[in-house]
Amino acid sequence: MDVKDQEKIIDICQSLVNDDINFIEGCRLLVSLRNQLNLENDSDFLPFVGVASETDDYPELSIRENFSSDYLKRIDGEVSDYIALARPSIVDACSALISKYKIL
Repeated sequence: MDVKDQEKIIDICQSLVNDDINFIEGCRLLVSLRNQLNLENDSDFLPFVGVASETDDYPELSIRENFSSDYLKRIDGEVSDYIALARPSIVDACSALISKYKIL
């Protein structure tokens, strides 16, 4: 892994902690990076894998316009409830990754 990859991980984690990125999209991005960088055995990524797995039926932001407003209203409530439960563990996981990959 090179410095740019470390910076990407840190940037996404900081954006998640600061609520500057959509929660689910941020977790999905970290899972994608994990797979691209062959970090499947890094247990610090497991909370993000869990979020991605548990929310895989929620549409990505880029395709939301393809869904009815009634459906989006219903799942937005579910998503808000889920995020409220998952956010503390994701913030902890972000802190762990930031500490692990910060560039000195």
